[in-house]
Amino acid sequence: MVVNKHGSFYMRSGWGTKIIQAVEDDDMIFTPSCEQEAIDNIGLGRVMIKALRYWSDAMMLTHEEKEQGGIRLVPEPIYNSILQHDLYFQRQGSLLLMHRNLALNEENATAWYWLFNEWKQNTFTKDKFVEGFHSYLSVNGMKIKKAAVEKEFNCLKNTYIGDGKFDKNSIMDEDTYPFLAPLQILKETGKNSYEKRSLTGKEVPLEILIYAIAMDNVDDSTNGRQINIDKLMEEKGQIGKYFGMKYSKLLELLVEAENKKYINLNNNFGNRFIEFNGYDYAGLVDKYYVDKER
Repeated sequence: MVVNKHGSFYMRSGWGTKIIQAVEDDDMIFTPSCEQEAIDNIGLGRVMIKALRYWSDAMMLTHEEKEQGGIRLVPEPIYNSILQHDLYFQRQGSLLLMHRNLALNEENATAWYWLFNEWKQNTFTKDKFVEGFHSYLSVNGMKIKKAAVEKEFNCLKNTYIGDGKFDKNSIMDEDTYPFLAPLQILKETGKNSYEKRSLTGKEVPLEILIYAIAMDNVDDSTNGRQINIDKLMEEKGQIGKYFGMKYSKLLELLVEAENKKYINLNNNFGNRFIEFNGYDYAGLVDKYYVDKER
């Protein structure tokens, strides 16, 4: 579990592109001994450079490997798909995948994991979040001051919610706009009060949904087994938690997925199941991008 490893710099709109371009130029650029070179090449300050390294790992774009010469950032498959098809993160699916990765990353994005998986409240205040997350960390053996938890909340909130005066279509500096604001999955409902919003079926591309379900249940999807739809809605690390989808909307998408032969749907004494049928689920991300490009 980690808190404030981002140095209080929230993930901004242009930073995903900066990460990929930097790694493409030099996959060891985030080695501490290369700090000045990274500052010169990327064009951000020292603390922001460290934040970029953190966000690349937290969003599971890359993982780090220590070598004799320093630290190498190794691209994950999703990195390669985005590099090829959506370098500027303009697609809804790209942002949904980054949100999903944050929400599943209990080790390196603990606050995101807790908010979207562990905490049952959909509406909350900043104080309630700080109290709840501080308690969660304490129960799990992490002693930390509440002031540090407040900073973590601010960073998380600013990843999703921008200043109301900002308009992404008109602002001059995209590096001030929250990376995940277009999703509107976290909304401000009043002064220091917030709401986790349920995504609708139209907001979640079908291929991204089925990819996420298959990867969240990779043993089942790899071995052609079936899973109860209730699991997807209720268990931690499933789309019902981090996308907050309603059962009826999810079922509509699953029927469409069956029509496209991505999955089979079974009904056993009133219990609905998804049956994985051997489809290339890892390839659905690229299929999403290619279909959009046609």
